[in-house]
Amino acid sequence: MECVVVTKSRHPSRTCLTIVIMFIGVCLSNLTGLRAQEVFDTPVETMTGFKPPAEIIPHTDDQLMIDLGTALHLAESQNPRIALAREMVTESVAQHREARALWLPTLNAGGNYHLHGGVVQTSFGEIRRLNSQSLYVGGGSNTVGTQTVAVPAVRIFAHVGDAYYLPLAARQMVTVRSFESRTTDNVTLLEVCDRYLTLVASEARREALIATLQEVSIVERAQAVFARVGQEREADYHRAKTERLLLEVAEQQAQEDIAVAAAELSRVLHLDPSCRLVTSSGPIELLDLVDKHAHIDDLVGQAQHLRPEVAARNAEIGAADSRLRNEQMRPWLPQISAGFSGGAFGGGSNRQDLGVSSIYQTTAGRTDFDVWAFWTVQNLGAGNHAWQNIRRSERDQLIFSRALALAQIRREVTEQQAQARARRRAVDVAWTQLTAAEKGAQQELRRTRAGEALPIEALNNITRLSDARQRLLASVIDYNRAELRLLVALGTNPQDVAMSVNQ
Repeated sequence: MECVVVTKSRHPSRTCLTIVIMFIGVCLSNLTGLRAQEVFDTPVETMTGFKPPAEIIPHTDDQLMIDLGTALHLAESQNPRIALAREMVTESVAQHREARALWLPTLNAGGNYHLHGGVVQTSFGEIRRLNSQSLYVGGGSNTVGTQTVAVPAVRIFAHVGDAYYLPLAARQMVTVRSFESRTTDNVTLLEVCDRYLTLVASEARREALIATLQEVSIVERAQAVFARVGQEREADYHRAKTERLLLEVAEQQAQEDIAVAAAELSRVLHLDPSCRLVTSSGPIELLDLVDKHAHIDDLVGQAQHLRPEVAARNAEIGAADSRLRNEQMRPWLPQISAGFSGGAFGGGSNRQDLGVSSIYQTTAGRTDFDVWAFWTVQNLGAGNHAWQNIRRSERDQLIFSRALALAQIRREVTEQQAQARARRRAVDVAWTQLTAAEKGAQQELRRTRAGEALPIEALNNITRLSDARQRLLASVIDYNRAELRLLVALGTNPQDVAMSVNQ
């Protein structure tokens, strides 16, 4: 995979100095006598001097030079959407650990005090007046008389099916959240690339407009000289001036576009918008990231294998299948409880006829161990059957969701490949147009130099050259966007592209 750094610069064009020389030659070749002397008396600096347009956006000293790799790195570490997705992975890991802990015992410690006064009924129906009290302290709590400890000190209480199948489902959900986090990474970083390219394009567009503005200003000044000495109509001078003013408006709009693009990039990078982001200078080159000769079926197969959305749907189906299997086995597997307690127990009552002291006796140690299990059939089996159907439907819905995701991937890959190829052809056409526009401008300037044309006649060629520059710039940026989108549609993280670029 071949790729290059995306940065900002002007597109290839003839230098303004050449145009200046030609227009001065035109002025000298078309003027004679005293009128020509007026041109000689006009300083070259006055005729060709050009001041860059003023900054209409408030300037700030707090600027940050940024490239694509830096932007992606900042997004990885600071974008809240990516951070939220990663926290969901952390949550799913904790839920998996909770599910795996179902077989681990729960520990309890405490005590209870029981005081009774009044009548009670014996097991054979006799009513007796009884005053009693008891105290338990140790592992577990809540025991009275001959009862076991209701809250054991060490207890395992779980359904066997839940203890086996829920950890399986929870482990699959960790996989789901992990791949969904990767999906969020890809989508967010693709947005960062798009915002970065928008900033690059805005800055390059302004530079191209400044270059055209300088060329049109030269025509305007030359036309002013011709109009002053009577060799050209004043209307042509105003035409050139109007063109210059329109370019200044376009340049001011480009400044606004730069500020907006920088603010949008700051937003997705979660940076302070008061810090102005600027890109480095250099050629805007094509990002050839995907083999243009690759067959669409191969690309679709690669995408279906690498896209994290597909892996997430597969894991969701696995989790749903574990939950379905759990409901199918629920009536056949028991709910079990095992508890052990140990502590100090003592008490007394008013049954002195039984040899029981009415005062509180000294406590002594006691231990309790209880194991029990039971099987449950919900609502004569109808409840179990309903839950099985619910879980089966959830699984089937996820299967259909995966089918939709695969169809979406096929559509995205096909669409992005078509856009990439079309925009690659648009780049070729725009480059051919720029070459033709440059040749047309050169030929018109040669005619002007030879005295066969006036400076105003070169204005149309300069305008066409400016349009060709802007079209080539837009075509290159659109192609780079299409390549990045196709790469993400194939399941590649844009950060990997930045790393390969840096290497």
